[in-house]
Amino acid sequence: MPSNNLHNTTIEGNDPFANRMKEALGFAATAGISQKEAAPEDELQRIIQNWGEELKQQMVSNLLKNKTNASGTLASSITNILKKTRNGYILETQAENYANFVEYGRKAGKRPPVEAIIRYIQEKREIQQSSIIRDAKNRIQATKSLAFAIANKIGASGTKKQPFIVPALKKVTTQILAQRIGEYMARE
Repeated sequence: MPSNNLHNTTIEGNDPFANRMKEALGFAATAGISQKEAAPEDELQRIIQNWGEELKQQMVSNLLKNKTNASGTLASSITNILKKTRNGYILETQAENYANFVEYGRKAGKRPPVEAIIRYIQEKREIQQSSIIRDAKNRIQATKSLAFAIANKIGASGTKKQPFIVPALKKVTTQILAQRIGEYMARE
């Protein structure tokens, strides 16, 4: 189950683009158009959900391209939740809590949780078959020792950023969403 919000698509500000998005997502309330007149809810929800799915698929593609999806856990944890508000909708994309460390890297100074690294080692067949663990008398202890060594290294050196969220948002932009909503509203 995802445990950390990564991106909330919310529109704020007073620039022309934000105002167009507020209108589209808020059913043009400022123009006096009611929700039913602007667009049927289910069609608008479908447009937003499809856009969210495209964003999710681009994130997964970026993880694979970056080779940062070793266990598959992060990619499979990415989910979209569409929430209705008084003024329209909010699309939340959620994923495992370590997604931000993949996206932005981790500064040196603090060791990550060893348990997560143990799970990672257990999921990676190549590591399990390496001589460090394969030839050890006690594989469980060897796995723990390796996990502590990796955690200490990360704590001392940090990790480099490997963005997958921001590049996805650059490719699957909110302008695309606004355009699709605008096209739909123009047809109605």
